Amino acid sequence: MRFKAAALVCAALVTLSACGGSNSGKSGGNAGDAGKLPLVNAEVQATAPKDVAPGTRYVITVNLKPGIRWSDGTPLTAQDFVGMWNLKWGQQDPNWESLTDVKATSDTQLVYETNTISQNLLQQLIRWNVPGSSSQFGTYYQRLAGLRAAGAKATDPQVAAIVRAAENIRPSSLVAYGPYTFDARSVTAQQLVMTKNPGGYDADKLQFKNVNVAWGTTQQTVPLLLQNDLDYTTDALTPTDVKAVQANPRIELIRTPLSTGTGIWFNETKRPFDDVRFRQAIAYIIDRQRNATVALGDAAKPVRYMVGYSDNYVKDWLSSDVVNRLNPYTRDDAKATQLLEAVGLKKSGSSWTYNGGQFGFEIIAPADFPDFLASAKDVSAQLNEFGFNTHVRGIPAANRPDTIREARYDVMLDFSMVSTPSHPATSLDWNMAAGFFGTNDPEAKGSKGLDWPWHQTAPDGTKVYIPDLLREAVRGLDKGPQESAVTTLSEIFNDQLPVVPIFERYTTDPIAHGPRVTGWLPAGNPIYRNNQGSDPYASIQFLEGVLRPLASGDGTFRTSAPYAQPPNYSWDKYAANSFYGTVTSPAADIEFPPLFWWSEAIKAYIPSVGKSYSIARVS
Repeated sequence: MRFKAAALVCAALVTLSACGGSNSGKSGGNAGDAGKLPLVNAEVQATAPKDVAPGTRYVITVNLKPGIRWSDGTPLTAQDFVGMWNLKWGQQDPNWESLTDVKATSDTQLVYETNTISQNLLQQLIRWNVPGSSSQFGTYYQRLAGLRAAGAKATDPQVAAIVRAAENIRPSSLVAYGPYTFDARSVTAQQLVMTKNPGGYDADKLQFKNVNVAWGTTQQTVPLLLQNDLDYTTDALTPTDVKAVQANPRIELIRTPLSTGTGIWFNETKRPFDDVRFRQAIAYIIDRQRNATVALGDAAKPVRYMVGYSDNYVKDWLSSDVVNRLNPYTRDDAKATQLLEAVGLKKSGSSWTYNGGQFGFEIIAPADFPDFLASAKDVSAQLNEFGFNTHVRGIPAANRPDTIREARYDVMLDFSMVSTPSHPATSLDWNMAAGFFGTNDPEAKGSKGLDWPWHQTAPDGTKVYIPDLLREAVRGLDKGPQESAVTTLSEIFNDQLPVVPIFERYTTDPIAHGPRVTGWLPAGNPIYRNNQGSDPYASIQFLEGVLRPLASGDGTFRTSAPYAQPPNYSWDKYAANSFYGTVTSPAADIEFPPLFWWSEAIKAYIPSVGKSYSIARVS
């Protein structure tokens, strides 16, 4: 039986001007004349296969839009995607635990064969992974395809040798299929220029001469915003920055939930951090509203439900009975004191002692994330006011993955939730299991990261294994069977607090109405429900031609990114130090658009480089 998973033609077109309100009184063009942006046919989700019985196999067929060309003039074909997945097989990408084959049936048709189906897997296959060109990597793609077809294992030495070679070709430029690509000669410590790729995706409908990318984060970009030298940035603005930027009449701030925010991480290989009562006490001590205000003003909201993912998802996934049972950890010194004393801490005058000495610890935080650093300093201040002896040490944000994975910290201020895809299990995996950085693996032979136990007891007394629950929470495309696992995980997190969440960040994304750019959609448009980082509303508006240069401007679109400084990068897309990996949206998406975007407004995928996709259950 075959299931239609995306419209062959986007029959449901949503007129942009009909979806939002006014343009907030800012200067610039009227978004109502931007035309139409395709969303998706609403039958996408309703007709997807829902069964995930053992032994079931699936075929996901993706049709590419024809006529797209790489910046070196060669055509983008389905073989480029097949080649990328053969390379990922050699890299032992975990998606190959589900994939059984990837092939091209024509230049514009890509076919995935899998032994399971889930929203997470679907996102990896049609949204997140984009290929390097066959003109640069074709030899390696073909050699790996031959080895895979011959029955080689991804762990074989000859496979590893080809992968290493592909990751070290050191080309002179990055070949891309987006409408603009990096000009390798333009990269300096201060900025880079993206030039037009005439054959790239939608290049014929985009009128900007160049895309200029300024280097830096908040410290560097706020002055550019105030001088009208930047059209958009994803940088987090401090309350002081917000006040300054809002004084610029051209700037409008877009405020949407990011489903990310700060939390307190404990190295649970150390006492008393391994005791749930200590972590609960910390939750009772911290005034989350105060911390949110200190870090980001009204651009952050204190976490309410304490379940390990965004509060915005709670009512969609948990029953009212479950929500009413959750512990909100409202500020309570008496409960905190009772729990700390039960752990073995003692109050001596105004200070707490543990094992005969004043109790304290170091809190590590990313120094170049100003909101995180401010949050960490306030956590430290609140704990010290309670009688602890803590201090904050900043580290480069780039050092976070190794620091977390190797547990080189006592206490750390880091992300307490993530949101890609927008499913509770994504964030729960980050907080409870391996996550993106190997955050927690109590069964590892080496470093265990957080070292929070995977064997837990559910509220009904049932013994559960966290990795099994996480798999159940994402199995299939039907939400119903996933809800039980999400509920159990939520209640365990709320009780155990492997990480203590503090606040959720809301964007303060500045968009400039002139002097160069016009066409931004009104703030009420449903496109702004999309997450700033995962399926960025700025990237979609740019790539679909909604944004346009003003006739009185210089023809450029200006954004920013903390890209790798020369010469510390490679133009090899697959290299560990790939330049592409250091560039944020919208620049990264402008160079390598995805097959499909996820629309948060309608909970479905919308076409980009991909024209349509379908899912078939074949056994």
